Amino acid sequence: MKPDFESSENKEDTVTGDVIGDTAYSERFVLKLLLKFANLDTLKDEMKEKSFEEDLCTLWDMTAERDVVLFLQKHDVLNLFCFAWPIIDSPRIVEVLIGIIGNMCCQKEAAEALLKLNNFLPMLLEYAKSEDSLTIIQLLRLINSGFFLAEENITIWIDMFIKVGYSNALYFILKNSSNKELLVTALENFNTICSYCNTGINRTKFFGHFVCSEAITSLAAAFTEIAVKQKNCCDRDELERVLIISLQITLNLVGFDKSYEVLSDNKSDVVNIISIVFSYYENKFVNQKEIDMDLVDIIDSASTIVRVLQIGELCDYEQYCLQSYSMWKTLSSIARFDQNGGSSFENDDKEELQAFSKKMKTSLSVLIFNYLENCSDENLLKALDLINSNYEDILGLVNDKSLVNAVSNRAANYRTRLKETENC
Repeated sequence: MKPDFESSENKEDTVTGDVIGDTAYSERFVLKLLLKFANLDTLKDEMKEKSFEEDLCTLWDMTAERDVVLFLQKHDVLNLFCFAWPIIDSPRIVEVLIGIIGNMCCQKEAAEALLKLNNFLPMLLEYAKSEDSLTIIQLLRLINSGFFLAEENITIWIDMFIKVGYSNALYFILKNSSNKELLVTALENFNTICSYCNTGINRTKFFGHFVCSEAITSLAAAFTEIAVKQKNCCDRDELERVLIISLQITLNLVGFDKSYEVLSDNKSDVVNIISIVFSYYENKFVNQKEIDMDLVDIIDSASTIVRVLQIGELCDYEQYCLQSYSMWKTLSSIARFDQNGGSSFENDDKEELQAFSKKMKTSLSVLIFNYLENCSDENLLKALDLINSNYEDILGLVNDKSLVNAVSNRAANYRTRLKETENC
């Protein structure tokens, strides 16, 4: 049904001036542009004109302003776009329009209005299967914006995802693309979906639609493409963001009773992710002497993943245990002061630094013991050789008695031989 757009335009005469709200943008410009979408007979010809695309790009920029979005909402622009969409066949116009809708969804009113268009939203989500990277990027950003301001409507989103098979499209992008911007945006999208959909009443649907072996395979492929192959193309903040959200996504995927059963074939992929993350932060912490306040959360997340998937059994001790112990040892230097009364780490608040050190040391101790519990006998001996005299200190920081007992039993023979060697 054609939207009653012309009648909306007539209201322009009642408006004093030609500006939208508190902006300097022209109402007349916007209304003239939108009117073109209401006339399907001429819209195809309009889309061939460069000026039409340029005007749409201007509108795209304008939608960063709340007053502009509310003005568009007043004129029912989402319904208007939905009405015209079937004849829009230009990839560039599609990209710009999805970008406009994405900007609009940064306002709660527009985000909620989009969810009420039961036919339009699934049509937009189908563009996740597009071959046009720029269009997909705008769609992913639209989805992220929609989640941020429509938390009470998450069930609608996940039902739409299931309806269009969204997870398959997302995993295909992550697994097959080499476009860094697209991959980073897709990872952000996956992380956003995990954050909002893996909660409350939606957890069952999230598990059914998103938790599968392909999820980890695709995540690992995108992670490796960015963090290894295109590492030098990333700035530091971007790379660290990818490292952190990849771990967060993995943590969400392993948070179910059946996660081990579903993801047991993906252990090597998960090990690779953890190993790269820990190598990066070991270098940052140990060599560059930089303290990252996210480190405790990173270590705790890794501990949970290691425990759930029992990945220690197939890991060489150099894949994350070595890095963990290296950071553990370095923490000791925080408590030491050089001859000038300064620490090797720069931090004005020494009490805060000591508190952070204690938390991080405890988290690392738990992670190391999780590894010692499940690793092979060969790697157990190598790891205990590495830890050596600090074993008792690490043990003292682990509060999980069952974990302590399990590791103590495994290490008993080694520790006995070590003491006998020391006495000789």
